Amino acid sequence: MSVEFSKVVAGKIRGNGGTFSVQSIDLAQLGEWSSPVEVLDQFRVRSRPFPPHPHAGFSAVTYVLEDSQGNLRSRDSLGNDVVIGPGGIVWTQAGSGVIHEEVPADLDRELHAVQIFVNLSSKNKHTKPRMFRLAPSEVPEWRSKTGDRVRVVVGSFAGLVSPLVPVEPFDLLDVQSRREISFDLQDGHNAIVYVLEGRITVEADGRTQDLTRDHAMTLHGAGPLKFQASEPSHFLVLSGAEIREPVLAQGPFIMNEPSQVEAALARYHAGKMGQLSPLADS
Repeated sequence: MSVEFSKVVAGKIRGNGGTFSVQSIDLAQLGEWSSPVEVLDQFRVRSRPFPPHPHAGFSAVTYVLEDSQGNLRSRDSLGNDVVIGPGGIVWTQAGSGVIHEEVPADLDRELHAVQIFVNLSSKNKHTKPRMFRLAPSEVPEWRSKTGDRVRVVVGSFAGLVSPLVPVEPFDLLDVQSRREISFDLQDGHNAIVYVLEGRITVEADGRTQDLTRDHAMTLHGAGPLKFQASEPSHFLVLSGAEIREPVLAQGPFIMNEPSQVEAALARYHAGKMGQLSPLADS
């Protein structure tokens, strides 16, 4: 089976540009090949822009980039309240519903991170909510003799397997490259490549596509992918099984149909997603 390329999409800046700014990838421009990822945002924040809020039907993922000045504080209605430093991750598998809040642990230090919403298939939209987390030191790292490094945040790479195992298979690789790395795209999976710094060339089936800072593309099919860095580069590879089901993203919920959104909203208002009070100094 061959590998198909999407077009290249540039990130768009939104937010106030001061205490809170977001560079968002418009996944709608990448089409259905972005599935199961529904949101991909790189953000910088020194404030608490959002109070506690519910989620259901997907996983809300925050990966703190290694150059972040500050740590992430993540709380939820399951009773979790954790602080994760640069290079760590919090994966909130909302499932049937949970209330959470994520803020900089110290408001005087900028938090730099990537937020990803990973859709759940219909069979898991009502799975029991759960938080997964990894401290930076718990993320396996692969290194080459030529200076390439891959942090296996979720999933597997070159025989290394992340201890974070969500309900549905997913790969989140954080790559620092000076030469090249290869990645095998599984049949039925899609991959998003998002460049944070530098310039790379994506190659598959004899085709190539250049990708520069703040740009992303998707790949669909099955087979080996090669990423060649023409300068020291930093990029993410996100890969998961394509969900071929209707997607209805409405507010904080991602479901298949309106009745499911209405049911999730009813659960929230009835207190069935638990409670989470705002921080005292919010």
